[in-house]
Amino acid sequence: MNKIVFLCCVSLMLLACGGGQKASDGTSAAPTATAPAANHPVLYPSVAPETVKMLWDKCDYIDFVFYYLNFSMSQKEPQSIKGTIAHISADVPGIDPNCKPIGRLFFQSEGKNVLEADIFYSNGCAYYIFYEDGKYAYANKMMPAGSQFFDNIFKQVEAQQKK
Repeated sequence: MNKIVFLCCVSLMLLACGGGQKASDGTSAAPTATAPAANHPVLYPSVAPETVKMLWDKCDYIDFVFYYLNFSMSQKEPQSIKGTIAHISADVPGIDPNCKPIGRLFFQSEGKNVLEADIFYSNGCAYYIFYEDGKYAYANKMMPAGSQFFDNIFKQVEAQQKK
């Protein structure tokens, strides 16, 4: 029962995070860029804008699998999915070898994985590294809204585990 209540709370929170950025005409728009990384080498190019646009247009399900938590979640509401996609900056991050992935995102369309990414969010790191053919191939910074999203998730998980 606690899991159901928790998942409902997480779902409501995801809806409250918004459905992505709005263009000047009020319609939804794909994510925009942030400032470039400094101090760490860039090892991967940015995932192609066409790939992000494909996700924006076709992704209908996202799975989040966290490596070090007894917790996973998914999104199936279009507004939540677009919100998560909007967390992907167009900028490439500096890759810090001290940062380890905390989990993986599985972007799906019609029941098939169309893209996977490791989530790096700890020790000052906030970026995604995307896979191609089972290997790291692309990297993108996480938008500030993505950092806030993960902060909120972890706070809710921590509060739930204390009960």
